[in-house]
Amino acid sequence: MRLLLDFGYLIGLVAGSPWLLYRIAKSGAWRGLASRFGFRLGAPSVGAIWLHGSSAGEVSLLKPLVAKLELDRPNVPLIVSTYTATGLSAATKAYPRHRVVLFPFDFSFVVERFFRHFDPRLVVIVESEYWPNFLLTAQRRGVPVVVLNGKMSAKSHAAYRRFAPIPRVMQSLRLIAVQSAEHAERLASLGVPADRLRVTGNMKYDLASPSPNGEDRRVLRQELGYGDDDVVVIGGSLHPGEPEALLDAYAALGESPKAALILVPRYPADAYAVEQAAAARGYDSVRKTALDGGAARAPGRGGVLIVDTVGELGRLYGAADVAFVGGSLNFRGSNKGGHNLMEPAIRGVPVLFGPYNFSFKDTVEDLLRQDAGLLVEDGDALAAAISSLAADPVERRRLGERGRQVVLKGQGATKRNYDLLLRVLGNDSGRLQAPAFERTMPRASGDLDSR
Repeated sequence: MRLLLDFGYLIGLVAGSPWLLYRIAKSGAWRGLASRFGFRLGAPSVGAIWLHGSSAGEVSLLKPLVAKLELDRPNVPLIVSTYTATGLSAATKAYPRHRVVLFPFDFSFVVERFFRHFDPRLVVIVESEYWPNFLLTAQRRGVPVVVLNGKMSAKSHAAYRRFAPIPRVMQSLRLIAVQSAEHAERLASLGVPADRLRVTGNMKYDLASPSPNGEDRRVLRQELGYGDDDVVVIGGSLHPGEPEALLDAYAALGESPKAALILVPRYPADAYAVEQAAAARGYDSVRKTALDGGAARAPGRGGVLIVDTVGELGRLYGAADVAFVGGSLNFRGSNKGGHNLMEPAIRGVPVLFGPYNFSFKDTVEDLLRQDAGLLVEDGDALAAAISSLAADPVERRRLGERGRQVVLKGQGATKRNYDLLLRVLGNDSGRLQAPAFERTMPRASGDLDSR
């Protein structure tokens, strides 16, 4: 099978070479080609634990696992791999003590070179990287592979069922701890033995930081020029078209209630376009970098704060009264949509989001099921929801508290997954005795009103 896979990859490589060469040249990915083929990997290791997260989001989920392994297995080398350039940058910063590499191309001879070099005793994959030659090589060498925070979308499930090698290699996985029973059922239909599936919840809930205390919130609002009675609306991780929708919603509020607006584009380079959109509607705007550098005063209610810095969104959610999480209002592709809803929710801030939330589908369903978030279909619905919440402090508190409880109830998956990981590290039999689809996470206790 491995030779057939290699041949298929080679045919695809030749057929797509013009496009691939263009993408490699444009993105600068050529710099990592040597390492993806198994060269320049640094010193070899013996008995490493190899952890893989495809992109920056998955890399962040590895942080608590790495921290626990550092304490429990201090003498075991840790290898962290990632597939994207952004993931590589995030992993290099997050794990300076450990080897960070790009994930190998899935040719059998390349994967073999990686396994010989790092000699892993265990491979841990976050979410959904099922490369067939990689898994077959691990199986042949007797290296257990564990998938944590596993998921399988309906689209991927349909595609994998048509690709014969995938169901076969899925049977080699030692354990898959998945986010929900729905994902477990799809994986089981692809050949994952039922005794190797666990429903443990979503580790992304564990990344949500607790809400700041009242004094922290008050100080931050003062720094930004907001009064106690101002209603601060924030748009986080905004993609093109969404700042304009929020500016129009802000304009529709008028002078009552006292409202303020913070816009946080997904990419700081988009700050100029957001400034232009604000100016076109008659609003003065201030960039966060200008405010931090002392070149401008906080805009308060009189202007729009545009955040062109990185890493501050979570803290700024803590200063807000209403939050819209972007990447969700406009269609960006069938496998794209949405950003982290847990950050504002854990802070008790009412959460609004658009209809396109592929990346956070389960979280959206949790929030809507518990009446703890608002889905807005378009710009008009966004304006109406903001207007309603801005005028109703009681509803803001109710919705915010329900969202906070959803996140708190969803936390704990990281510990459950780590406990299972330790069992695999100490288990040579290849089986974890348990009923099919064992749900290791606590069962839901019903509607939040019953708490």
